[in-house]
Amino acid sequence: MAYSAIASGRTGCPRKRAHPRWYAARPVSTSLAPLQIRRITPADWHVLRELRLASLADAPEAFGQRYEEAGVTDERDWQATARASASGDRRAWFIAWQTDAAVGLVQGRRRPPSDCLLFSMWVGPQGRRQGTGRALVDAVAGWGGSWGATRVVLWVIGDNHAAIRFYEAIGFRHLPTGPDAESGRLYGALAMELPLLPTSG
Repeated sequence: MAYSAIASGRTGCPRKRAHPRWYAARPVSTSLAPLQIRRITPADWHVLRELRLASLADAPEAFGQRYEEAGVTDERDWQATARASASGDRRAWFIAWQTDAAVGLVQGRRRPPSDCLLFSMWVGPQGRRQGTGRALVDAVAGWGGSWGATRVVLWVIGDNHAAIRFYEAIGFRHLPTGPDAESGRLYGALAMELPLLPTSG
């Protein structure tokens, strides 16, 4: 079962915890040995392709792109995506690694003035139920916090109860009204947000 039609892939469901008012993101370089979350580099374009194709094959109903479409994407396009996502504050891909094996990924995008959008999260079988999903969310939240994001926003298919429980458990709350809620309803998705802890200074 995939964790989101728009936002995420499979992860392990953590134990229920109290929902914080504000979410304090851990650093982008979060390491849960032997797990590491690292921002993509231009040289990782082939890893991005492999993980993206694996996610679409594993959960074809969970993402806004079809496997067949991604499968014929030219290598130059994957390379351009990796380069554009490797630095800066417009967009970023993060990859979860266990030693030398890539086991998951997530994308963050900036929506001015202060929203960080989370898309395309997926965790492969090798990385599930080990905190990988939470670590990927932390990476996106930490990246967003670095440029002043005040919240992380995502969309999840309404009948994906495992995903909803996962996101609720780490502090996301539903957005019942507003533009994000309305856009999600067009695809049968719920909008959720995670407030970020304001930075000092």
